[in-house]
Amino acid sequence: MVAVAAGIIWGFSVEPVSLPQQQNDAAQLHFYGWMLVSLLCLCLGMMYWMLLYRRADIGLQAMVLKPGPLTVMAMPARSAAPMPQPAPASEPEPVSEPQTQQPQPPVDPDASPQNEAEAPAEKPPRSENSDPFLAALDYLGHAHATVRIGGVLALERLVRQGGDLHACVGTLSAYVQQWADCETRHKRPGYDVGAALAVLTRLLPSGDALRNLADLRRANLAGLELTDADMSYFHLEHSDLSGADLRGCNFNGVNFRGADLRGAQLAGASFSGASLRGADLTGAILSDDEYGAADFSMAGNVSAAQLQHVRYHPARPPRLPAGMQLPNQTSAVAV
Repeated sequence: MVAVAAGIIWGFSVEPVSLPQQQNDAAQLHFYGWMLVSLLCLCLGMMYWMLLYRRADIGLQAMVLKPGPLTVMAMPARSAAPMPQPAPASEPEPVSEPQTQQPQPPVDPDASPQNEAEAPAEKPPRSENSDPFLAALDYLGHAHATVRIGGVLALERLVRQGGDLHACVGTLSAYVQQWADCETRHKRPGYDVGAALAVLTRLLPSGDALRNLADLRRANLAGLELTDADMSYFHLEHSDLSGADLRGCNFNGVNFRGADLRGAQLAGASFSGASLRGADLTGAILSDDEYGAADFSMAGNVSAAQLQHVRYHPARPPRLPAGMQLPNQTSAVAV
């Protein structure tokens, strides 16, 4: 624009160009003169602009034509927030040296539930057996007690749905024998053992001959908590029931020969037809306010000497066989 203006001013200031071939008036020649000069100035301005801005145009063209790194940004749906700027490239992380794996200690099958709670969680095994009985056996062999309890309850559900009662009772009895043997007397039976015993007392009807299959001889059940359970006709010979809470249980027809019942809570328990030959009842609690007195009136092979150091509520003495009295009631400790 500056060049055009300069050409117009220059065109008016110069003299007109005379053309000898044509005869034109002065005004027309004057107009042709300044138009020609303006055109020359315009051409000079364009050449100057091309020379001056050539370098800038080359840089702009290089910037437009040069492909840059393509960055794809994930925009949130229906968001009015401005597009985030791409983060600068971070330095590559150093490759850490492979660490040697420390050997894991072996799993103790007799570990208590308290120790198992501190152990890292392990997924229960997914059994591929289509037979529900075999699938329950897979859970019974797991290292964690909670998974084994699931296997015990699976056997109970199998029997409720018409499964083999004989096989399930034998399996649960063997399970208690395995996890509560006499070699672990210093340990309290786990919750899985208590669950197996509870299922045994629920599955077998009272007075059923299959109750003789519940073989718990020489089992370590010290400290067991199982109240109001029907354990009639179970085999408990030489079993350790010391300190167990067995109040209100039905022990009719149970063989307690050589069993350890020291300090056991037996208030309200029934011993009709039970054999107590050689059973140790030292410190056993035979009555309390909640369950009443234990009933030994129909028990067999029980002597007054076995009941000499028992404890009972003064107002609720235990019911003894006919003609039997405590040797020295004053020496019995009341609870």
